[in-house]
Amino acid sequence: MKKYSISLLCAALSLGFFTACEDVPAPYNIPTEDPTPVVTPAEPKGTGTLEDPFNAVAATQAAKALESGAESEQDYYIQGIVSSVADSYSTNFGNASFYISDDGTASNQFYVYRALYLGNQKYTSGENIEAGDTVIICGKITNYRGNTPETVQNKAYLYSLKKGDGTSSQTPVENLVGSGTIEDPYTSASALLIASALTSGGQTRDAFYIKGKVVSVKEQFSTQYGNASFYISDDGTTTDQFYIFRSLYLGNKKWTSGDKQLKEGDEVIICAKLTNYMGNTPETVQGSTYIYSLNGETGGVTPTPGPGGDAKGTGTLEDPLNAVAANNIASALGSGGKTDQAYYIKGKVVSVKEQFSAQYGNASFYISDDGTTAGQFYIFRALYLGNQKWANGDKQLKEGDEVIVYAKLTNYMGNTPETLQGETYLYSLNGETAGGTTPTPGPSGEAKGTGSLADPYNSVAANNIASALASGAKTSEAYYIKGKVVSVKEQFSAQYGNASFYISDDGTSTDQFYVFRALYFGNQKWVSGNSQIKAGDEVVVYAKLTNYMGNTPETAQGDCYIYSINGKTEDDGTGGGDTPGPGTGGSTLADFTNGDFETWADGQPTGWKSASTASNATLSQSNDAHGGSYSVKVGGASQNKRLAYKELELEAGTYDCSFWTKAATSSVASLCPGYAAVGSSITYYYDKMEDDATKNKYVNNIGQEWQQVKYSFTLPTKTTVCLVVMNSKTTGTDLLIDDFTITKK
Repeated sequence: MKKYSISLLCAALSLGFFTACEDVPAPYNIPTEDPTPVVTPAEPKGTGTLEDPFNAVAATQAAKALESGAESEQDYYIQGIVSSVADSYSTNFGNASFYISDDGTASNQFYVYRALYLGNQKYTSGENIEAGDTVIICGKITNYRGNTPETVQNKAYLYSLKKGDGTSSQTPVENLVGSGTIEDPYTSASALLIASALTSGGQTRDAFYIKGKVVSVKEQFSTQYGNASFYISDDGTTTDQFYIFRSLYLGNKKWTSGDKQLKEGDEVIICAKLTNYMGNTPETVQGSTYIYSLNGETGGVTPTPGPGGDAKGTGTLEDPLNAVAANNIASALGSGGKTDQAYYIKGKVVSVKEQFSAQYGNASFYISDDGTTAGQFYIFRALYLGNQKWANGDKQLKEGDEVIVYAKLTNYMGNTPETLQGETYLYSLNGETAGGTTPTPGPSGEAKGTGSLADPYNSVAANNIASALASGAKTSEAYYIKGKVVSVKEQFSAQYGNASFYISDDGTSTDQFYVFRALYFGNQKWVSGNSQIKAGDEVVVYAKLTNYMGNTPETAQGDCYIYSINGKTEDDGTGGGDTPGPGTGGSTLADFTNGDFETWADGQPTGWKSASTASNATLSQSNDAHGGSYSVKVGGASQNKRLAYKELELEAGTYDCSFWTKAATSSVASLCPGYAAVGSSITYYYDKMEDDATKNKYVNNIGQEWQQVKYSFTLPTKTTVCLVVMNSKTTGTDLLIDDFTITKK
């Protein structure tokens, strides 16, 4: 048996996704009113590990040894006492800036800049930092502008916090069985403990191996999605069962017709990242989960390269690597390691594993020197020519095509040398490099602006700054850039939440500047119902700039969002394109239909699917109806599951709701009705007890006879809502809902 704490699982239980510019309210300013460090002789201590963390002096020295603006390659642990706080933790940005030293004074202090909270999460609640607190920081360090040693914004976090009164903020994870490796996988009970200890929505940075027996299958494999959802436990019973959510098949591939299905009692090993969905549903992470073995079989693994040959090339465009050389370089990396640089790799297509499609825009295929399997190398999810997504009308790959690929290399799982997804694209196809290439800016006009919100750059100034950068470099700070949309290359979608488009001063292609994958208002992902952008819209973008490949000045992905569209800094549903937003133009009370569940499409009740996360239950049609021919069956589980109507914009006032329900099985069911308020975030409001408004009013002991449920709610202002019925995890029983109505008093 083992005992850890979340703070001792630093590498494993850290979030791996944050965007840098989302926490930048204004261009960076070095604090000038904080205590000036008093430099007295002090001894650097520590090696920067968890067991032997740096002190403030050692951290300062390590940062100063870096070149101006450079970041450390590794994360360091730094321990100290908070001497002063520049910016406390808040829900506004989720991070904090403060100074630490060995003794809590201003002597030899080190600047912790915009560090995330415990568990590498944004701060939402909990103890804040104060002078005198003892902390350990985990993260990267930098020498900002060559004269300010500090941590890197959002790449450092509060690993542990010990208050001045001696209390400690850590979440225990005890009695873990296994280590999460293929040789020693976690039990399902251990996976449950680890995921439950994460903050709401948090997920582990690394994937783990988890072993168990299938308890029940919630969603079987199908060719439509290629994944399955099911529960596992150590002994095949519901005790300590863990939810495997939308797992891919063996070899991390989609299930195809003819592959084996899952059944209760199957022994599986899962490779997955873990998450605590909504703070109450420990499960695996969709898109990072697959079955490693099924009853001992590991079929579907990517083929290993054939016999080797002579390694050739240096990896430049003039002298590209051949497949053998690429295999050698990738194979020499540690498991999961990747190269620091990208290489040009030349070969002939042996076979195409995943053809280009408009859905994902990439392809996976094998190449070798002569087009045979001998010495073949795996090109994994390469983008198209010009590092763009493949689009309808672009050429497809075929066996025998001669290609040059530009990519970083990795040793996936320690046994699959391949290119790195997200860092791979097709440079040339049978000698052609045209297609998908980003247009270069037109003739240079007059550069204007200072990059501030009051005086934003124009497209010419943005082009000039980005063009002056070295290849692949990006600016250390973000700027405001103003212009009119010339054309939209990639419109906002719910899949990625960003858009790519060109802007210029006058909306023509002259002096246009490329805004690449910008997030939406407030540095948030675009969601279904938000307005789209269109040619002619006047936008202000807040972004860092980069010189991609040394020839494409553009905004830096992950450091770019739309500050305003046509003068508006938040979505009211009237700006941009034709998609109705959650404000004016969305569905209203008069649009509520299909409360009787008589209309269905693709196996789902029409209207009963939210664009937000309010809908999370499995729905199916039932012939057991209170009225008419059909009702909806809301699947139960060991977690709360919600039936939700699509987003409605309701005026201020009181609303009365009614529906009929019964248990779908011989077991009793439990539910709680209410609504979800949908905005930049989602908040659930359930019916409350008459004698205690702090407690939800559950309808318990629902049997096999239809019974009516009534509830009311009041909205103080116009609000976008989803009507919800929560199927309680208390019983986890499937239940039926029919004849739902809503009226305004």
